[in-house]
Amino acid sequence: MGYVDTKAGRQVEPTSLIYLGGASALSLVLGQYPYLYLTVAFIQMLKAFSPAYMVIFLVCLGVEYPSRRVIACIGGLCVFTAIASAGEINFNVAGVMFMAAASISDALRLVLAQKLLKNQKMQLMETLYFISPICLLWMVPAAIFTELPGALRSNSLALMRVYPFTFLASGLAGCFVNLTSFLLTKRTSAMTLKTLTMARNGGLVIVSALVMGEQISNLEAFGYTGLLICFALYTWLQATEKQATEEPPSAADKSMHAEKGLLTEEGSEGDDEDRAATPLHKVAPR
Repeated sequence: MGYVDTKAGRQVEPTSLIYLGGASALSLVLGQYPYLYLTVAFIQMLKAFSPAYMVIFLVCLGVEYPSRRVIACIGGLCVFTAIASAGEINFNVAGVMFMAAASISDALRLVLAQKLLKNQKMQLMETLYFISPICLLWMVPAAIFTELPGALRSNSLALMRVYPFTFLASGLAGCFVNLTSFLLTKRTSAMTLKTLTMARNGGLVIVSALVMGEQISNLEAFGYTGLLICFALYTWLQATEKQATEEPPSAADKSMHAEKGLLTEEGSEGDDEDRAATPLHKVAPR
């Protein structure tokens, strides 16, 4: 299997790794609490604004500068997802605060991961090698003071002995999710990962309605259809802009550069001839 070189990770500032580990821990912990206060539909509506947070972090941290057309597509994704999820709203201040904090921390996590994986040229396993223990150090103190006393009182830890394979499968699934999300972030971008997740949810709803006959409202159909259209536009814009940056110079550009080079060479040759034709005047010794 071989070894993973950690040279790039050792050259990264420790604060960046600490921030990424903290953001990962916050997204894991805070992402569970909204389900205690809010309905699933309202949670999906609030999650729709995660790409907007991500655009802010991408620009503020200097990781990526999306074009105006890409930002417009991201705005369309947020609006249409909110429309599709607006059918059932159960407002709760604590739940909304938890959801906003979870979305912001998850957006920060993905942006920092993109900075390390793409801008700092870190490898996939190398990133997990540095981030996993830091994430654990962030989560253990919080668990000791907030969740462990209640778990000991209710004897909840005994469930691990009753369902060991379930907990093992859950841990392996979480590891697989981290690997795939970091891999997709490295190959594409954090924004593509987030928009792909939103499009997957919308496509699942549309397919369930068309193939399995599930009932959805007209508002949901309109919202998820608009979401898929915005995602298609976003994908097309990303591919177009990437192709434009990687496109080789055209024949006209090559000929223009060649003419400029020829003129430069002719000018330098003319200067050499002028210098050769100019007589050298000797200065009489005093």
